[in-house]
Amino acid sequence: MAVDFSAFDEQVDLGALQKEVQEADDSQFDDVPDGTYEVSFDKMEIKPTKAKDKLMFSVQCNILDGDQKGRKIFFNRTISGNTSPKWTNGTAIKSVCTWLDKLETDTVPEFVNYSDFADCVLDIFQEVQGKIGAEVVYKANNFNPITINEAFDM
Repeated sequence: MAVDFSAFDEQVDLGALQKEVQEADDSQFDDVPDGTYEVSFDKMEIKPTKAKDKLMFSVQCNILDGDQKGRKIFFNRTISGNTSPKWTNGTAIKSVCTWLDKLETDTVPEFVNYSDFADCVLDIFQEVQGKIGAEVVYKANNFNPITINEAFDM
């Protein structure tokens, strides 16, 4: 099914829009540089991957200060469907539990089954959202892109 873009073109002043595109600040689209940041947690959940054939732990953090203030950093970890003998589902889940444990919440991260684990992650998120932040080391291209150095009260 083809999309008729002409209706959208007719809704705007194309000359003005082209000028706006040319003049837009492209530095806001640069990748967040590797570094140490203080962050809050905007999202934390167990959800299906885009292909919907696996589950993953997904975190979105908001940088709280410095020249990257307001930017987002992400951590995603597939926790089902891992096929490598060196990186199993159990290893992946344990790595998530270890990561979550560094937030020092009352809820202890533990795995019983995927449904309970999703509830556990949600409980931890509800404990930290707006209340607990963390100093993290961010390395975008690392397997563990976000390492928690220390959790703190906000």
